[in-house]
Amino acid sequence: MATHPTSGGQPRAAASSDPIADLQMRLAYQDDDIRQLNAAVVRQQEVIDGLQREVGRLRELVETLASPPAEPSGDEPPPHY
Repeated sequence: MATHPTSGGQPRAAASSDPIADLQMRLAYQDDDIRQLNAAVVRQQEVIDGLQREVGRLRELVETLASPPAEPSGDEPPPHY
């Protein structure tokens, strides 16, 4: 996140004496923070989507491996030992 010109949520004493300028500066920092947070959320959602796809593939694989083998048909020759 950006370094804010405030300490503990309170403007520094050396900050501008113009309250409008102070608010504009705080708004600019907040806008930057929102953009950064949004980018982080987008990246996290992309990771979540990929993980959900992978879980789906793994679930299908487990179901395939867990299913009973097909019964042999009468056309197959018996196994020879």
